[in-house]
Amino acid sequence: MPYEIYKIIHLTGIFLLISGLMMAYAITSSGHALAGKIKTFSFAAHGAGLVLILISGFGLLARLGLAREMPMWAYVKFAIWGIFAIFISILKRKGQLGWPLYVAMLGIFMFASYTAVLKPF
Repeated sequence: MPYEIYKIIHLTGIFLLISGLMMAYAITSSGHALAGKIKTFSFAAHGAGLVLILISGFGLLARLGLAREMPMWAYVKFAIWGIFAIFISILKRKGQLGWPLYVAMLGIFMFASYTAVLKPF
């Protein structure tokens, strides 16, 4: 597949990941339990986003010719992916913490963007 298609899939995955996390955040930070159809939809969006990000991320690395010897920034991005993978369970269990969780998610996302654009490592 062309680089541009992988990029579109990657950005779609990021949108699904963030929207799934934000649904869970909105429900749990307002003091309600994450249950029913909203829980199912937010977990599905989160999971689908993670899968799309992972697959397209490795596709992008292959298109850039970096699949055999991945640079350090790719490992950092993979670690960030793992943090976002467990963040939905943090929201489910500790969502009442509210804005500190939101700031943490925003900070991690900003660091992921910084790493992807500038490739400092």
